Amino acid sequence: MFDEDFDYITPNFDDDYEEPDTWTLLSALDRVLNVMLEEHLSQKFWDKCENPIGYLTKELNMTGIQVAMLALFLEYDEPMTWKEIAKCVRCSRLSIMKYSDEIEELVTRRWLVHRNVREYGDCSPGFGLAHGVLSALKENKPFVPEKIDGLELDSFVKKLMKYVKTYVKSMDTRLSDDEDWMLMMCEANSHLPLCNEALKYRDNKHDLLLFMMTVCDYAEWGGMDDDGLDLGDLDDVFPDNYFFEDMKHELREGTHRLFKDGLIEHACVDGMAFTERFVLTRECKEELLEGYVPQGKRNLNLSQRARGVISHTSIKEKEMFYNPAEQQQIERLTNLLTQENLPVVQQRLADQGMRKGFACLFYGAPGTGKTETVLQLARRTGRDILQVDIAGMRDKFVGESEKNIKMVFDSYRRICKCSEVMPILFFNEADAVFNKRSENVEKSVEKMENAIQNIILQELENLDGILIATTNLTSNLDNAFERRFLFKVEFQMPEVSVKQLLWSSMLQGITDEEARQLAANYNFSGGQIENIARQRAIDFVLSGKQASLEDVEGYCKAEMIGKSNNTRSVIGFR
Repeated sequence: MFDEDFDYITPNFDDDYEEPDTWTLLSALDRVLNVMLEEHLSQKFWDKCENPIGYLTKELNMTGIQVAMLALFLEYDEPMTWKEIAKCVRCSRLSIMKYSDEIEELVTRRWLVHRNVREYGDCSPGFGLAHGVLSALKENKPFVPEKIDGLELDSFVKKLMKYVKTYVKSMDTRLSDDEDWMLMMCEANSHLPLCNEALKYRDNKHDLLLFMMTVCDYAEWGGMDDDGLDLGDLDDVFPDNYFFEDMKHELREGTHRLFKDGLIEHACVDGMAFTERFVLTRECKEELLEGYVPQGKRNLNLSQRARGVISHTSIKEKEMFYNPAEQQQIERLTNLLTQENLPVVQQRLADQGMRKGFACLFYGAPGTGKTETVLQLARRTGRDILQVDIAGMRDKFVGESEKNIKMVFDSYRRICKCSEVMPILFFNEADAVFNKRSENVEKSVEKMENAIQNIILQELENLDGILIATTNLTSNLDNAFERRFLFKVEFQMPEVSVKQLLWSSMLQGITDEEARQLAANYNFSGGQIENIARQRAIDFVLSGKQASLEDVEGYCKAEMIGKSNNTRSVIGFR
């Protein structure tokens, strides 16, 4: 009935055995194992093991047969088929299989895992001990499987990285164990696009493991000099045989299944494809790992993570003067964007099923303080600014401009995710991208502009953060854009009283009367008044004397560059 060469375990049984006063999990399991190997699953076995089995069933919340099978798997330390289990306890396979429900329950509880066992050239279904069981029992603790289902992307990748660092390449684990664990993790989190894609390779778990290892490499080194998985890294994971030599050849040639499916590509080194290293494709990262920030990048400062980021600590305080209507709107917006108020307001909006994002439009004539207001708003609320280089987004290649604008919002979401304080996404002088969309387009440039605008409109619709755009022109603003801006602040030319404050603050040494005269005589914006102040400061450095009011008026006339004098007709005395 049994093969003579089967290496079953020799019992260590002693008739003079005396039970200890107290049990530990391992001592009780050891007693169960030794008696089972001597008495098999006979009634004598159950009688002699009444106390240790009673202790274990209570501590581990298992049935007697589950305790016996656990002891066997702990000792055998190899995946076992039904036939091999039967041989170990010297009984028929059918007599063991009648306990299949109880053994499958251990799989459900993740004490055991399904394993395929190669027998005589074929694979037969079997079972193996799950990772962590022995470690827990050695500490005299019941094994508690970690939660692996329903994970968010960050948590999933974190567990993935921990497993790869601990077990993959380790001499203590088998390739099949690693592959089965990866498959189990993906099945438990199929709601994630990454796992859903990985499950397409369940028919070839070697490819699934390879893909997950590449994901882990990106999670640790993405965006750094060491980004990419070298073919040499696979030597410690996959066995040295013809099958895996073929796999490495396909990876070098770029003909591997993962290449064909657009998930990996050769790394780029000094502008050339490096065929000994491969990385995730940009499409894979954008679609399957959207919003994930690699560990290396998380350790960088915000200014290092994104080009064009302005730290709020670098913004110098500047006194601003507004017309009454603008002052009220700016104060309201500042109050909203404080670190205390914004989370509360966003939660209230979310509770009512409303969008949480805030898109703001500052519009008006040049020099009226739109850009400086954004800077001072960021400084006062402690928020960094991610400034968009609009000109740099356009690309001569078809489709690249659209990808660039998409990457702006992807980058902003990533920065928000790893920042304690939500930054501001800033589109300065955004006339070029927020203008009216063309109808009946035929030229490729017009199609590109419409595509960019459609992407921005969709992103504004889904915005969870803070976006501020400034523009000098509103007559050409598309209605769809106008609707998506919650706050619209018009910056008008300053009133006389405001201009007087601007002149007084920027021209040191002038009297209130002189400031009033300049405010009344010249219809200048704050930016133009600042130009006058800079000219006065330059002349002081060059000549060593302070410019007179007459000199200042000369600067004012030059500022108008040939335009008719925009003085107001003043009735009465000045």
